[in-house]
Amino acid sequence: MKNFKVVFESGVTETIKAGKIELNDVLDKVVVEDDQGNEMKEFYLNFEHISAVIPQD
Repeated sequence: MKNFKVVFESGVTETIKAGKIELNDVLDKVVVEDDQGNEMKEFYLNFEHISAVIPQD
């Protein structure tokens, strides 16, 4: 798993450990997956509030 820094429009940043984070602008959805491709349901990110997702590793 990798660390991702998520930057929100409010200026708040959060570091999330996940296999992959995908922003789907067509569905207005953020998908957070583990290394096996399973969706990590413990994270709910609002697509409209995210400014950037930056891989840290």
